[in-house]
Amino acid sequence: MEVTRAVCLVTLVLWTSSVSVLCQQQRFRVRPSNVSVVEGDSAILRCEVHHQVGQLQWAKDGFALGYSRSLPGYSRYRMLGDPGSGVHDLEVTNVSLDDDGRFQCQVSPNRGQAAIRADALLTVLVKPKSVRASSTARSPRAGLYEVREGSQLTLKCDVTGARPAASIRWQRNGVDIELGQEDSFSGWGSPRRNDTTSVVTLQPTAADDGAGYSCVAKHPAIRPAEQRQLNSTVRLSVLYPPGAPTIEGHSEGEWVRIGEQKTLTCVSRGGNPPAEIVWYKDDQPVTFKYRTLGGRAMAQLSFTVEAADLDVIYRCQASSSMHPAPMVALAQMNVQFGPERVTVSGTSEAKGGDMVHMTCVTSGSNPPANITWVINGRTMMNTSQSRQPHPSGGWVATSNISTTVPPGMEKNMDILCYALNPKLGTTKVGSTEVTVLHPPKPPSILGYEPGTYLRAGERVSLSCVSQGGNPPATLTWYSGDVERPSPTTVEDNVARSVITFEVDHKDNGRVYKCDSQNSAGSGVQSAGITLNVYFPTSSLKLEVRPERLRAGSQAILTCESRPSYPAADLTWWRDNAQVTDGVTALETFPAGSHGGSSSRVQLRKNLTWSDDGAVYQCRAAVTVLSGRLQEEITLEVTYAPTFFKSLYTEDIRVGESRLINLTARANPGDTTYRWYRVSPIDAARIMPEGPLLNISKVVKKDAGWYYLEAANAEGNTSVRVNINVQYAPEILSVSEVSLVSPGDDGVLECAADANPSTADMITWHRAGFNLSSNRSKMFYSNGTSYLTLYNVTKEDIGEFQCRANNAIGEASTIARLLVKHAPEMDTSPQFRAAAAAPGGTAHLTCRARGAPNVTFEWRRDDSAVTPSANSDKYRMRYSQVDLVTWQSVLEIKDVQASDYATYGCVAHNELSSRRQELVLGRPSSPDPPTGLKVVNVSHDTATLSWSAGFDGGMPQMYTVRYKTSSGGEFLYDDVQPENTTLFTVRDLLPSTDYSFAVMAYNELGQSGYSNTAATTKTTGDPDTAELVVLEEGRLPWIVIIVVSSVGGLLLLLNVVLVVFFIRRRMQRAKQKVVESASASEASTKSETLHMYGNETVSSVSVKSGESYTREDSVEDYDDDGSKRRYDAYLRDAPIEPPAEYTNHVRPASRADFDPDQYADALRRNSYACTIGSGVEPMSNQFSNYTTQPPRAPHFRSPQFNTPTPDLLHSSGPSGVKGSVPQLSLQSTYYPETRHYSTLPHQRPPSTKPLSSFGRLASPPPPSIPEATLEHRGHLV
Repeated sequence: MEVTRAVCLVTLVLWTSSVSVLCQQQRFRVRPSNVSVVEGDSAILRCEVHHQVGQLQWAKDGFALGYSRSLPGYSRYRMLGDPGSGVHDLEVTNVSLDDDGRFQCQVSPNRGQAAIRADALLTVLVKPKSVRASSTARSPRAGLYEVREGSQLTLKCDVTGARPAASIRWQRNGVDIELGQEDSFSGWGSPRRNDTTSVVTLQPTAADDGAGYSCVAKHPAIRPAEQRQLNSTVRLSVLYPPGAPTIEGHSEGEWVRIGEQKTLTCVSRGGNPPAEIVWYKDDQPVTFKYRTLGGRAMAQLSFTVEAADLDVIYRCQASSSMHPAPMVALAQMNVQFGPERVTVSGTSEAKGGDMVHMTCVTSGSNPPANITWVINGRTMMNTSQSRQPHPSGGWVATSNISTTVPPGMEKNMDILCYALNPKLGTTKVGSTEVTVLHPPKPPSILGYEPGTYLRAGERVSLSCVSQGGNPPATLTWYSGDVERPSPTTVEDNVARSVITFEVDHKDNGRVYKCDSQNSAGSGVQSAGITLNVYFPTSSLKLEVRPERLRAGSQAILTCESRPSYPAADLTWWRDNAQVTDGVTALETFPAGSHGGSSSRVQLRKNLTWSDDGAVYQCRAAVTVLSGRLQEEITLEVTYAPTFFKSLYTEDIRVGESRLINLTARANPGDTTYRWYRVSPIDAARIMPEGPLLNISKVVKKDAGWYYLEAANAEGNTSVRVNINVQYAPEILSVSEVSLVSPGDDGVLECAADANPSTADMITWHRAGFNLSSNRSKMFYSNGTSYLTLYNVTKEDIGEFQCRANNAIGEASTIARLLVKHAPEMDTSPQFRAAAAAPGGTAHLTCRARGAPNVTFEWRRDDSAVTPSANSDKYRMRYSQVDLVTWQSVLEIKDVQASDYATYGCVAHNELSSRRQELVLGRPSSPDPPTGLKVVNVSHDTATLSWSAGFDGGMPQMYTVRYKTSSGGEFLYDDVQPENTTLFTVRDLLPSTDYSFAVMAYNELGQSGYSNTAATTKTTGDPDTAELVVLEEGRLPWIVIIVVSSVGGLLLLLNVVLVVFFIRRRMQRAKQKVVESASASEASTKSETLHMYGNETVSSVSVKSGESYTREDSVEDYDDDGSKRRYDAYLRDAPIEPPAEYTNHVRPASRADFDPDQYADALRRNSYACTIGSGVEPMSNQFSNYTTQPPRAPHFRSPQFNTPTPDLLHSSGPSGVKGSVPQLSLQSTYYPETRHYSTLPHQRPPSTKPLSSFGRLASPPPPSIPEATLEHRGHLV
């Protein structure tokens, strides 16, 4: 029983397991389904598997895409969803036609389960590429087809490039229509694209003209926004005839009035093409202009109605290519118009009782006008009237009337004729006047009072007046018997005639008459007046006798006037001044036919040469009249040559040329001239020609009197000419040197020659000397100026300039004043010491001031030093430096150790003697400069000057050190060229305090910095510069610039030769050391001590640059000018380097330097080359010579800031502190302050390596390991 239960239980478990396995078979939860997608869109094929145990992949058209969900190689395919949940959707992006096909979702078999698969189709929809409607009909332009009304038209539409094929709908003007289209397809079933073609046939009517027929592509891939782009429209142009024309703006039988503005419009409706319209007027074309609008053709004709338009026919004619036969519309004008004018004619004049006959005629009128007569305001009845056609249209009306003038009537008859058009109601009037005749009253003359006088030239108006009369009187003027034209005017029944004229001499006593008459027949009536006129003479008659006039004879001049009223007053004038001498009394006598008189006057004149060409005027004046008449006569008098002056003076400057013209006046003018002079002349430069004297490049000897004689047929005359030659001053003499005793008066003389010469021509000048004080006086006499200086002193010594200036030129010279005084020695450093190397030549210079002349004597150890004829050991040169400064140079050749000593220079003159000691020693480094000061400062520069110390016997140069007062590192500038004591520091900060110091150096070493620092503050304004000190002896900037430029060129030349000089100097140094190392050691020490007084000398000499074994101390100066003392061998207290020279440990090598800079530095520091192995050491210890790479000025490697120490110390072979080298050399050319330091193995732990020196810091020396110190040799 238990066994059976167990078997049943096992069977149940197995059955349950098999059922569970069958229920968990892998199967599709979501099967892929077919998808349609538009090309370019994305598609998702769904695939979800339930109880997935196998691997899933997608396949396309039987090609597996792979199991990776990223589907490598298919950039647009990827699987989406959670694979753990069995979601494996396939996404295809940017679908193209290549993606169209069958896709299968496949799950591989696994764990005994079979593989499963499910297919789906991906259909790619492609919208059409193009839609085009077309036709075989004529196309005048793209998209337009032309067809006649009633004919057939076939339209075709092609839709290409769609998938599947597109369908086509036809539309008319945007509305769907059914036209029985025939559609065809191409490429159907192709896996790519399909085309669709649709054809329709139309029979257009006029209503289709302009209609648009469109074919529209229908396709599921077309989006609504794209639908408008996928259709094509064509338009129809249906040809049909236009309608018959009609005329608007006129109706049949219509009346129009003349002057009316009339517009006729001809309209033809419809038609393609539209009608062409032409307007005609009585078969004559008027206008061809027309326009089309809204399916109509229209032509307007506008005109103003005239009488000529009566019965005119206006014709409108329309035609087109579809209706060639003209179609016509007519309009006839029926014009109403009244007469334009009315004309009245007939009798114009009549007397009382006479019969008057009048006629009235109208112009054309439609209908005819009715005529009415009105005479003097009364309408006349029973008048006759007739009508007849007018040639231009309408009717002409005519009427006649006769009437009698009432007796005694004086007023004129007014006759009016009225013409009335009965249709228009318009009236025209014609009028005339019949004159009723009667005589006027007698005339009268106005405008002149009888018995008064008029003046000739006066303008007068005479009026003739006659009252009454009909017609008014006609007035006529007569001057004597001659009629004068003048119009007659009538105003207020008064006739007037005016004549206006200027009266003249002919009007004196003349009668002016006025006649009056009219057509009344009563005869002529007259009035007259007689004029009285003052008038001047019209001309003058001048006469002179005798006919030939000569100077010294008498001439008679006669003046006679033409008639005048009253008689003229005659006067004679010359040069606008009245002449009375020799004038006779005035004579008058009647003359002429107009009541005038003539006058006569004579002038008797004794002639001289000045009367030749004289103009005499005769002036005539009438007292009662303004103005005058004048005539003139010119005299021609013969005379001998005459000059304006008998003496002439010509001022001419030396070197100038002058043309002198002394033309004489003479008549006749054929004058001959002769120049002469008592003394000879230079014919090459002085050339007479007629009245001209041409003097070229005048010289002094041309001065003097010249004579000119002129002659003609009447006689001769002479004149003198003084040539005054002017020239610039010339110094004749001067007191070159005046020697006086102190307290006496000094007199300087200066004589000068000049023309012109004045008392203030000569002046005296001396810069800085007050010549206007009471200690000086200037006096001038006879071309010599005297300058007296009272109570002279030694300070008055100097040069006085004598300057002569006469405005033509200037000359100057120098007069020298010397005041006696004993010699005064120049104690400058260069005159108290000298230096020369053994075997070289020494130059000891002694300079003294004194007057009279200073002589020199050289001594050594109380013995005179004199040149010897047997030896050229000594040589002396004597020279004068300036006015009172004298100099002697003692030259010592082949200097030996014994020549190093103290020499005495004794200066003598007649007043006293002075002695000065000069020490001759070996070349050494220079003394510090003195007197440092700031002479100019700007916002970024400061100019320094100083006095040079002793140069150590060699050319010296300088280095300027400076820094700001706020601290920081020192900066350095090298001064170029050598021996320059004026320098400008640049690139400073504005408004900043600076302190400056200067140091001198030569090839053997350097001095300390100047004892006293100079301080200043730069300005803040870049445009200002403050002048601190202005020294009279300061060098001009141009000199500094030129010297600096020359120095730079020389420096470049030195670089080229540097290798040669270095080697030569090294060889000489070796030889000299070998020769003098043992022989001159003791003497060198003593001489050096003697040379520098109380200064102590250390084992490393600051002055000589050589080493000594004694352990004396050396003095040097710190940055602040105070002295500091160093232990000779640096045993006890190694000197700490300044803080700014720390933190730099990188060694340098020769490779760090530019080759040219390296060579230049070697040249400057050639003295630092150590002695070779030929030198015997002074002890048994092994001597080590260490040095450093030469420093390159103006170079600073950007990689290093560590300076090279100025002095390197060496230790013994064991490196024990305190061992003393027997011989060491130092490198002494460095612009910075000398620094002393121990070697690295000698420094205490707290000692820091040296650091930057500032602007001109040089690279550090190579580090020297302690183990190699004993094996280092000298540097070559």
